[in-house]
Amino acid sequence: MTGKIISSEKRVFFEKQGYLIMPSMFDAGVCRMLRAFAIEELEKMVPPLEYELDVKYPGAPNDRRSLGAKTVRRILQATSRDPKILAVASDPLLCASISSLFKSKNGLMLSQNHHNCIMTKDARYSSDTLWHQDIRYWSFSDDNLISAWIALGPEFEKNGGLKVLPGSHLREFSSSAFDPDLFFRTDFDGNKEFLRGELQITLNPGDVFLFHSKLLHSANRNRSDETKLSLVFTYYDESNSPNKGSRSDKLPPIRVCSGGI
Repeated sequence: MTGKIISSEKRVFFEKQGYLIMPSMFDAGVCRMLRAFAIEELEKMVPPLEYELDVKYPGAPNDRRSLGAKTVRRILQATSRDPKILAVASDPLLCASISSLFKSKNGLMLSQNHHNCIMTKDARYSSDTLWHQDIRYWSFSDDNLISAWIALGPEFEKNGGLKVLPGSHLREFSSSAFDPDLFFRTDFDGNKEFLRGELQITLNPGDVFLFHSKLLHSANRNRSDETKLSLVFTYYDESNSPNKGSRSDKLPPIRVCSGGI
């Protein structure tokens, strides 16, 4: 079954490049429903939420008195907010596709601690996300996790769509390549040639962008006139496990796919 979902060519592409686009995985009706839910959640402002002010990225409001200080960046714990969000995160085709990339007969686990959010990018007060690997603050026995970024509307350069450095998940970088916050330095000579390989990702509503936890990626702030909304979830093979007592172990995972698919 998995071979029909992810061809060997696509699997090899993911292994070498660290990402894969699955076009039109969710239809327009599902995207409209999810966008409406996301907008409703933004209006309710029910915690847990992450604000642009919290991350202090370039372009974010400076303090609680600044314009846009209440701008939400991520609506957290998405799968526990409504059954329809969990249904998307555990969609059989999506999960079988990710299991295929792991090339495993074990079960597939959905993390409740990492991503598991509705990602918002406000058209007025969003920020620039610097180059980073998601694994920098995660703690697992194996740094082999895959995230699914589900576009609920078009994503491109102007509205802050993702950018990636293809193949960066396979590279071992020196500690000098990163700043104290573990962002990939653009001022470090050893990084500059690699940064020239930057690729802008363009997505249509319903497309799913799968990417490895060590893939370097970034995004500009939203300079369009409409807030960008996406769903983001992180998965790992059942043979992997979060390190006990770490942030990655705080909430139990959700088993979304049985082994042997």
